[in-house]
Amino acid sequence: MADKFFPINTDTACKLKWAWSTIRLYTGKTSSCHRVNSSLVDTNSTTFDFHNTPKQLADRQLMLEGKWPTGGCEYCKNIEDVGGTSDRMMHLKIPNQVPVELDTDINAVRVSPTIIEVYLDNVCNMGCLYCWDGFSSKIQQENIQFGEFSHSGVEIKNRAVVNPDHATLKTKFWEWLDLNCSTLERLNILGGEPFYQQDFAVCMDFLDNRSNPNLEFNVVSNLNIKHDKFKNIILEIKKLVDAKKIKRFDLTASIDCFGKEQEYVRYGLDLELWKKNFEFLVNEKWIVLNVNQTITGLTIKTMSPLVDYINLHRENRDIGHYFSAVVDTHKCLEPGIFGKDFFKEEFDNILAAMKTDTVWNQTHQSYMQGIYTQLNSIERDQEKINQLEIFLNEIDRRRGLDWKQTFPWLVKEIKNVA
Repeated sequence: MADKFFPINTDTACKLKWAWSTIRLYTGKTSSCHRVNSSLVDTNSTTFDFHNTPKQLADRQLMLEGKWPTGGCEYCKNIEDVGGTSDRMMHLKIPNQVPVELDTDINAVRVSPTIIEVYLDNVCNMGCLYCWDGFSSKIQQENIQFGEFSHSGVEIKNRAVVNPDHATLKTKFWEWLDLNCSTLERLNILGGEPFYQQDFAVCMDFLDNRSNPNLEFNVVSNLNIKHDKFKNIILEIKKLVDAKKIKRFDLTASIDCFGKEQEYVRYGLDLELWKKNFEFLVNEKWIVLNVNQTITGLTIKTMSPLVDYINLHRENRDIGHYFSAVVDTHKCLEPGIFGKDFFKEEFDNILAAMKTDTVWNQTHQSYMQGIYTQLNSIERDQEKINQLEIFLNEIDRRRGLDWKQTFPWLVKEIKNVA
């Protein structure tokens, strides 16, 4: 069967807006793309139509008219405005995953998803700086212990309100998936940390009791899991692939940089354990292996060693590399706050290290270049730099850390301005 590409060709049309559905069972919210604002799922609807909320329908109509929706799509717009390669542009190059409704009506806005991204729970063994209690039970417990914090625009709040219909949402989701999994092309499982969540076993049973030979199954993991436990789970998933219960298995490993900086930003991470689990995956050639990183102002200076590490293991197999500089929580972590050319040397090294031997690797380098170009269009924001110091001081108080020892360049930067 020939590859089928997204058929809508307006300047703003995004395949994700039609094909992708993110659903967070813990909070009861849904969106088309994980970067955009969410809508509450209507649990009273008999059809459980979480993919066609009024907001989603309105956004698709705007894109048909060549207009940009608000509420998150600015991330791609800003990158494209400076000549970079955005998520929207990258996904247009990926074939298939097109809703069947577009085969007969190219202007259809009420469609069926082909990619489901589901956050089963917020159970997590880590507390990343840029995360929040809705995605991390570790942060949730920390917030309960230390309370909320608000000072000079820096806020840490208890926001993880469990949807009262959480149990109903889970039941309805698995019922919906049972009816629709035959037309689904990709299922992404996120957390928290999926491999620590009880509902991941429900997911495994669901897949084991059905045959979905066209389904790509992807888990996003922090790899901060005891090695023997991790191996056993992966080998159980291999049985699904061998039995053709699913088409393939993707493991997307979350990591942002290397060194003590990474263990500070991704609080709770044992970097050596991460490497041990990752290197096990490298040797499991049946797995489609990816790395996903969040770019913040605290991780750029030790990103090059991560790129070198990925390149080293690319000598043995293909490894996808995905990244973004979007921070939805604490805006003081955004890398652009330091202004133009602040990270020029680091990005020069990163871009030089990135492989360009394939079209896809060239696309990834172009994507990274677009992020850097977009960052270089932002003026220095001294207020947010001051907020970063306040935020890190509070994090140190809660966690018994010392950001000044971890990020001496930031101490120097703040002193130079003060």
